[in-house]
Amino acid sequence: MNSHLDLHIKPTQISLHSQLIPIVSFLQLLLRTSASMANLSFILGVIGNVISILLFASPIKTFWGVIKKKSTGDYKGEPYITTLLSTSLWTLYGIINPDGLLVMTVNGAGAILQLIYVILFLVYAPKDAKVKAAKLVCVVNVGVLGTVTAVTLFAVHKNTRLTFVGILCTALTIGMYASPLSAMVPNAVGLFLGSAQLILYVIYKNKPVSTNPSEAIEEEEEEEEGGSAHPARRGIEMNSSLGNV
Repeated sequence: MNSHLDLHIKPTQISLHSQLIPIVSFLQLLLRTSASMANLSFILGVIGNVISILLFASPIKTFWGVIKKKSTGDYKGEPYITTLLSTSLWTLYGIINPDGLLVMTVNGAGAILQLIYVILFLVYAPKDAKVKAAKLVCVVNVGVLGTVTAVTLFAVHKNTRLTFVGILCTALTIGMYASPLSAMVPNAVGLFLGSAQLILYVIYKNKPVSTNPSEAIEEEEEEEEGGSAHPARRGIEMNSSLGNV
């Protein structure tokens, strides 16, 4: 009897076991895939950080020439000042973000490099440019950054700090990338007007132009009247012809 029951139980156990194996295998694969994606995300983040740091370091050659010449020449300080603000805000975002290690490290390095560039610019810039850049640093890198930091830490709720700083960082980044539009829009308008002038020139370049304004007016009147002369003018012409006869 027991053996008979065992014959009925064992196939059930085998069937249940065979159904669980694919599920367990799928869960194991899912866990492995998640771990692999996390590792891949971290690796890509590190690669992105290296590239970003290289971009932040690209002006080193420029400022090495500034140090040799002891003058900034025609270089402007605004790009470095605004980039210092951007990297500082993104560093703040990385600090308050629990998963923001990569963001904090790359932008922290960028902020240090931009600070060095700004200091070198203030040292070697001409007097007028130096005064203008110093005022901009006080307003942007001290005033704006200090205000945002104070508001984030003391006025914004802890649960919304990350969103608040993230929106500010994103808006500033978009504004920096969109800044060339201030030069592109006037040039686009000039291109349109210049093209219109060229088209009008091509259309009317072969049309004869009268040097006498009265003749041009008479020609226009004749074209509007379909080539027929004014009645009074025709009467005068007929009288003159009869007088000649």
